[in-house]
Amino acid sequence: MKRKIYSILAASALLLASCTGSYLDINDNPNAAVSATPELVLSNALNVTAGRLTHNQIGNFFGGYWAPSGSYSGFVEERQFDYGATYGTGVWSSCYDNLQDYQYIIDKAEAQSWKAVSGIAKVMKAYNYQILVDAYNNVPFSDALKGTTAIRPKYDDAQTVYNELIKILDAASTDLKVPISGANPSPGAQDIVYKGDLTKWRQFANTLRLRIIMRQTNVSGKDLKSEVAKVVAEGAGFLGAGGTVNSTPGYLKTAGKQNPFWETYVQQASGADAGSKQAYVCSAFFITTLQTDLKDPRLARLAAKNNAGIYVGVPLGDGNDDNLFPKRSWFGPAIIKSFDQPMVLMTAAESFFLQAEAAQRGYTTGDAKALYEAGITEAFTAAGLTATDASTYYNTATKNVSWAASTDKIEAIITQKWVAMFSLTGFEAWCEFRRTGFPKVPVATKAIQQKNPARLFYPTSEISTNSDNVSAQNVTSQFDNKIFWAK
Repeated sequence: MKRKIYSILAASALLLASCTGSYLDINDNPNAAVSATPELVLSNALNVTAGRLTHNQIGNFFGGYWAPSGSYSGFVEERQFDYGATYGTGVWSSCYDNLQDYQYIIDKAEAQSWKAVSGIAKVMKAYNYQILVDAYNNVPFSDALKGTTAIRPKYDDAQTVYNELIKILDAASTDLKVPISGANPSPGAQDIVYKGDLTKWRQFANTLRLRIIMRQTNVSGKDLKSEVAKVVAEGAGFLGAGGTVNSTPGYLKTAGKQNPFWETYVQQASGADAGSKQAYVCSAFFITTLQTDLKDPRLARLAAKNNAGIYVGVPLGDGNDDNLFPKRSWFGPAIIKSFDQPMVLMTAAESFFLQAEAAQRGYTTGDAKALYEAGITEAFTAAGLTATDASTYYNTATKNVSWAASTDKIEAIITQKWVAMFSLTGFEAWCEFRRTGFPKVPVATKAIQQKNPARLFYPTSEISTNSDNVSAQNVTSQFDNKIFWAK
């Protein structure tokens, strides 16, 4: 891994779309050798985490949500699944650069016993490392984030990293339980996610920990039931109704300061279309699944009709003139709201579906059916529909909708989780597909092999600066070299 000496104080230069507010202006001169307090760096680090689009864009393609429209040429990687070490490199670089920030915060905050700030940074450290493992499998961990003392860091086994992430989240919860005081100040407004509400941070940490545990259902020899019990025993619970984890730094209708999703895919601050607006549309698989298989009323909220007044998507892999942007369904009003809509780190619906799966597998004594239906309700209300709409829907005798009508309960849970995460957390949808095989995302029509992608390749920057350690991973195929937890 390329271990450049990364300036935390100039981190805002890495933002996909920088945001406003004095708490994000880390210093006036990013080239000046000054220090920043950990809570000040926290604001920018959280903003960078939420503002990244690369991994979710990749997930939206490989998870079956999006397809390139026929209005743009290119997209060979997405249409053919033919990509190499130059594809998606922002996943690697942005995560490790962001991790440098969080490690800086942890080191500085712990030196002052500022447990609230260090606890938040530890949650986000685990959040970033899980993305890296889920994209690349083995990654530098024990030797990483050490600057020039480890310029060619060794790679740690992915399972080992996962085990360490559980420990980090454990430590985060311990920190977050320490009462706010003069000696342990609240981050307050510097925390652009929860404004210093440490109970909510504990719930986020618990839900992230549950995600990490449930990702390992295919791993032999793991006592996942006892691991889930430890999370439950932490006491704060999980993300609940209305508990979607949002980043709200204070977006403005100004170039570079709008919501990154909006500015990249919807509209520039000037009112002109965003450069990528017509590049991405709904896949035919997504439209058909909701319209035909699930008969899902959320379709009108998640997708838009084409210029002929119907819902129609692009088959994964296609991209000819028949699939020009006006002829295909784009994103709907639940996805595209305004220039200042929050960026989502984790949905509350995902929390309920994680709990439902844990209960269904016997890891908890929870009511799997009730949790499943609560997840659907949360997804409906988040999309702008009502709890009554949700109840009518999940009481319809349709496979993967009604609990009673679904023979494979895990398939139903994952399918509904997939619908709930549309466009918001696409990377997570791709991960769950690779873990469970649900929903059955088709192979792209022009794929070079009749397989779906299993991973990303290590980036060229890493190959050129840490070649011996990269070579030792023996990654030769994006289809066959799977992540350790994959099905």
